Amino acid sequence: MDDSSFFIIILLLSSFTFSSANSQSDSCSAQLNVGDLIPFSTSSLACVPAWTSERFFLRYAKTGPSLWSFVLSAPDGGAYVAIGFSPDGRMVGSSAVVGWMAGDGGAGMAVQYFLGGYSPDQCPPEQGNLTLVRGSAVVVSRSSRLYLAFQLNASQPEGILVYAVGPENALPSADGYLAAHRSMASGSLNAPAAARGSEYGSRGEAPSWGSGASAGCGSGGGRTSAAGAIAIAIAILLHHFLCF
Repeated sequence: MDDSSFFIIILLLSSFTFSSANSQSDSCSAQLNVGDLIPFSTSSLACVPAWTSERFFLRYAKTGPSLWSFVLSAPDGGAYVAIGFSPDGRMVGSSAVVGWMAGDGGAGMAVQYFLGGYSPDQCPPEQGNLTLVRGSAVVVSRSSRLYLAFQLNASQPEGILVYAVGPENALPSADGYLAAHRSMASGSLNAPAAARGSEYGSRGEAPSWGSGASAGCGSGGGRTSAAGAIAIAIAILLHHFLCF
């Protein structure tokens, strides 16, 4: 293979890597591009990088005497995303808002769950201690990202937040129960999420939504990210062309 062909391959791979990363990008310096699809004003929301490793961003503000507005932004990987409000940093006892896009181009779903224990029937949908403003909870997808938006009636929501992302292509079943989450973390309204090990290491509780069974609320296995897979492919191609 001549030098010009090698250069073209590297250029194409680099362009693909950039476009793949850019299609799922968001930042706190970027303007929210789905404000027209959310049923409340988002112009005054503050922003924090909620969970860096999963590219979660949380926009929020107290928009009334007892009214809070939230927009959680996350990559759309064909999985559910969740944000919970915990009184003590543990998932058990928390109430969470979970969002996903229904398969085959279906509508976005935003549902409250109560995380009451370690089995599926202890994490029921349409239950919880959050007072959601009627009609405010929506999920929209744009540029390969999910935006989970909702409003709470509360003078002050629980200050410790828990985040979770589900496994790819394992959306909630028809009865609403969640598959095991792939990963989780916790943080606060003013700080990014902490790693799961450091958050729970001294508490003696496994950082899971359940018992770990694949059908329940428990933790799921990891997966290689798209960016990581692309980097591996580039390394293999470089090795092939440079050595042969």
